[in-house]
Amino acid sequence: MAEILLRRESYGGFVFHPTDATFVHLDEPAFRMAAAAFCHGEEPRDEESGAVLRELREALPAPISGARYLDLGIEAPAPVSNLYSAPTLMDFQITDNCELACPQCYASSRPDGKHVSWDDARLAMARMREAGVCQVAIGGGEPLRHPRLADILAEARDNGMVPNVTTTGIGATREQLDALARHCGAVALSLEGVGDNFSLRRRQGFAVFEEQVARLRHAGIKLVLQITLSAENCDELPEMVDYALGVESLYGVIFLAHKPAGRGVRFDSPLSGRPFASVYPHVIEAVHRLRAHTQVGFDCCLSPLLTALEQDLGFPPMGIVEGCSATRGSLGLTVDLDCVPCTFLPEQPLGNLRRDSLLDIWRGYQSRRFRQGQAAFLERDARCAGCGVNSVCLGGCPVWDLVGCRHAEPPAA
Repeated sequence: MAEILLRRESYGGFVFHPTDATFVHLDEPAFRMAAAAFCHGEEPRDEESGAVLRELREALPAPISGARYLDLGIEAPAPVSNLYSAPTLMDFQITDNCELACPQCYASSRPDGKHVSWDDARLAMARMREAGVCQVAIGGGEPLRHPRLADILAEARDNGMVPNVTTTGIGATREQLDALARHCGAVALSLEGVGDNFSLRRRQGFAVFEEQVARLRHAGIKLVLQITLSAENCDELPEMVDYALGVESLYGVIFLAHKPAGRGVRFDSPLSGRPFASVYPHVIEAVHRLRAHTQVGFDCCLSPLLTALEQDLGFPPMGIVEGCSATRGSLGLTVDLDCVPCTFLPEQPLGNLRRDSLLDIWRGYQSRRFRQGQAAFLERDARCAGCGVNSVCLGGCPVWDLVGCRHAEPPAA
């Protein structure tokens, strides 16, 4: 049994079911009808509304124990499109501690890094519930090194949210594996190469990585592989896809963009360092191969590349493109409870959850200023400003030039 969340938004609202992270957007009339039905037991009287409600119920897993309604108010006017009334996703860095010191670690984690305290973790989860956050991405450091990881995952679930974890898998106890399987929507391992190419970027080595893949799968965990693409490893993508296709019952593959943050400043470089025409064929081939076997997702920082994928994969215009979600639908959260636009930007605090509510931070001056920067970023050159999908693509990451774009690439001579 699970309680669903109905949260009002400027376009109407959404319904979120935490059992499997089902997320359904509804326009204003449909959202009012759903709220009346789920929160007050009022069934629609006309057949058209009744059909919409039946379709919604079929999309939500059963059973439903109750419904929680949130109307946080709508800010207007918004400087960027698709601005939510509060975050739907929080990226929570619960520890700075990791023993590996991988050369491309954006968090620059260390063996003596600190853990978030249990009191702070509980406070953070309560603040997130108040704002109607739906999912919590748990990262680090190495989350498995946190002594109360299992409790943090349970606390997220108890507050109506779905936790997801990024880990190496190294050192997981039986209790932690059980907690990951019981509470997480998915658990991700990072894959930036195969064999010796993996070992260049991940200190544990490829044999240890394969051991963790087998161990997580054996524990019944929904396993995702995260492939961080850089200018240096893009040509190795076919080998990474070969490996992923050999992992039985793989839950999904997510493509991320390499960011020059932390130790990553000195190791590898963004895809923008290569011509778009030399990157895109590798990516479109990889997506075609993977889609036949598993789910495929993308980091929002890859939005300029997604505009080409959308067209070539046959999706409707602006159907899969999602620009930078920082301060529009998501925030990062550090081990000290500083809210930041994303965890790649720890030096840009927006507020602290020990002092302020999440909603106050979301609506605060620093968050508004970041959104204004996102909007201004679209004007950086005429090709981006005049593009037909810029309202959703937002030109990519507003901080770094991470990936090229078919629309902005100079025509061939």
